[in-house]
Amino acid sequence: MDITPVDPTEALPVIRAYYADIIGRYHGRPATPAEIEQTMRDEPSDDLVMLIARDGNEILGCVGLDFHIPPFAEVKRMYVLPDARGRGVGQALLAAAEKVAREHDAVTMRLDTRRDLVEAIALYRKTGYVEVEQFSEGMYIDHSFAKDLVYVTAAEPDDIRLKALIAELDQELRGRYNDEAIGPMPITSEVRFALAFRGQEPIGCVAVQPKGDVDFELKRMFVLPAARGTGIAPLLLDAAEATVRAAGGRRIVLETGIRQPEAIRLYEKFGYTRIPNFPPYDQDPLSVCYAKVVAD
Repeated sequence: MDITPVDPTEALPVIRAYYADIIGRYHGRPATPAEIEQTMRDEPSDDLVMLIARDGNEILGCVGLDFHIPPFAEVKRMYVLPDARGRGVGQALLAAAEKVAREHDAVTMRLDTRRDLVEAIALYRKTGYVEVEQFSEGMYIDHSFAKDLVYVTAAEPDDIRLKALIAELDQELRGRYNDEAIGPMPITSEVRFALAFRGQEPIGCVAVQPKGDVDFELKRMFVLPAARGTGIAPLLLDAAEATVRAAGGRRIVLETGIRQPEAIRLYEKFGYTRIPNFPPYDQDPLSVCYAKVVAD
């Protein structure tokens, strides 16, 4: 399955099928061509960012995004053709739409729908959308949903949100290692930090700092406990690796501890391999070190 942006005019056939479906459901009879064309004139799609899902030459569905009210991305024309249902197309379209929304600096997805579109409501709930107060006017709106997007952005070392996350990380490490010394991280101009957000809430952080000519050390990798298991850590790792590549680095090295099994599992899952402990961890029995080549 491929999902690609298209000119709204290219999406008109599937948009027409979308309106035929929802108009027919509302009236309990097939929609007439005149009703479909009138609705398309009343609700034009030419100002939307449209995505189409295809399997080869077969069109499977579409979704549109309206960015006119920042920082929101409003989902429009979300539709999967009947023959393509049950194949994960709806989830894939929403995931692609969320990626495009992040690229447009949106922080929250939102949408409205009707009560009779039960499969759409089930899809939104399944993919993390929560019901919210109605945010727009319309006689056909029965439910409104929203989802705060997760994104990663660069941060300055004096960012108070970053400092708060690092303080929570240090507190957690002291608890795991029985209050054994958790040394402060030296901050230099070469250290690059990033923050992960859900909506406008900071939920994780990471840093990389140069270590030799082509190596960077991963530091201060942390996700708030309430946000763990939701895909935040891989986003932070991706951001760290992209930062290293952009800086001309070739390899990431890192140190973690034997009392952090979830961190060890994460690094091994994403291609980090065990290496001999490097200074200053070479004499620490609680430390384990890993590395990953991220650029040729």
